[in-house]
Amino acid sequence: MTVSERFYEIRTGFERPFWIANLSEIFERLSYYAAFASLALYLQNQLNFSTEQTGTLTGIFGGMLWFLAIFGGAVADRLGFRRALSVAYLILAVSYFLLGSIGSSWLAPVRNAMPLELFVGVILVLPALGAALVKPCVAGTTARASKENVRSIGYSIYYTMVNIGGAAGPFFASWAHRRMGVESVYRIAAFSVFAMFFVVFFFFQNPHKVGEEPLPSIATVARNFCVVVGNYRLVLPVCLVAVLLRVGSLIYPSFNIPWWIWLVILDLYSAV
Repeated sequence: MTVSERFYEIRTGFERPFWIANLSEIFERLSYYAAFASLALYLQNQLNFSTEQTGTLTGIFGGMLWFLAIFGGAVADRLGFRRALSVAYLILAVSYFLLGSIGSSWLAPVRNAMPLELFVGVILVLPALGAALVKPCVAGTTARASKENVRSIGYSIYYTMVNIGGAAGPFFASWAHRRMGVESVYRIAAFSVFAMFFVVFFFFQNPHKVGEEPLPSIATVARNFCVVVGNYRLVLPVCLVAVLLRVGSLIYPSFNIPWWIWLVILDLYSAV
């Protein structure tokens, strides 16, 4: 096969939903990693949380994404990718805006009605909920909107879009932080994903794959998740390390565990 023939296959092998979904993935990942890169500094310097509280809250932000994505796929299948993506980008826009507005005066009544750590923790769950819907939608669209002969290339494009957004996010966060303040990182991230809502709403159509199997129920997904978590040989070592570090910090209070250590443990747990 010549190079021109291969390019023709690529040009004709993907339906329009493939390109729309993967374009939106760049901005979703850019917003997520920009928010994540700024979160620890935001919590410690602007909201005056301790190192331990920062580790807990950043763990919620990253960990809930991987946990909810397990059920996000089942929900996305039930709603349809177009509706699920639209809802996801609205949730992300609202949650990033709220996250950047925690210290604002208009949120003071709600902020003062509960402990600040609980208030921030609740807000940090919302981006995870939105991102958990985006991931299976884009991956599923890549599978359904790609012809068989170019499907492997389709997944390569998908992961390239993820990496582009992930690499650009911290650079964007640094630029916005230096010029406009850390709160602006979240507000611009909100604008970015809100723009993707309109892109999906006006240009995205649900891809359809002929002969696909019946959709699993939420209960089935939950049972499968329990089977994975119940594999002690995968889960137990990670939990043991986390417990030992926590016990060590309680016995030796002067031993201050950096917040990013908990993120490494969280990533290891998510990988299983």
